[in-house]
Amino acid sequence: MTRVFVYGSLLSGLSNNGLLEDATFLGRSKTPKGFAMLDLGWFPGVIHSDVHEAPILGEVYEVDDDTLNRLDGLEGYRKEDPTSGLYNKTTIETDFGEAIMYVYNNHYGRGNIVSDGDWKSYYSNKMRI
Repeated sequence: MTRVFVYGSLLSGLSNNGLLEDATFLGRSKTPKGFAMLDLGWFPGVIHSDVHEAPILGEVYEVDDDTLNRLDGLEGYRKEDPTSGLYNKTTIETDFGEAIMYVYNNHYGRGNIVSDGDWKSYYSNKMRI
C-alpha cells in the first residue's frame, strides 16, 4: 500500500475522485512549504517554489498498486522517463506520514497562482463566474 496526497480533481466531491473508490481515505492534510499551486484550466498543478508561503491543501489516501497505476495514467506520469510526462512524483511529509504527490512538470505552460493553495474552494468560485 502507498499513501498519496491529492489536491485537485481527485479530491472528494470532484470529478476524478471515483478513481479512489478502492482507496482508504486517511484524512485532510497540507504540504510543507516549498510548493505553489497553478490553475491549469480544469485542474491544478503543483510546482516546487520557494516564493509562496501558503501550503497546498489536500487529502491523503492509502492506495493499492492497481489504483496507483490508474492515478499514474490520469496524471500522465511516465515511469520510464518521469521528467517528460505531464506530472512527476515527489514524496512529502503529511499528517499521516510520507505520501506521494504529483508535481507538474511545467513543460506545457503555466497558469495563474492559486494563492491560498485550496483548489476545491478556488475551482468552486471559478465555476460561478
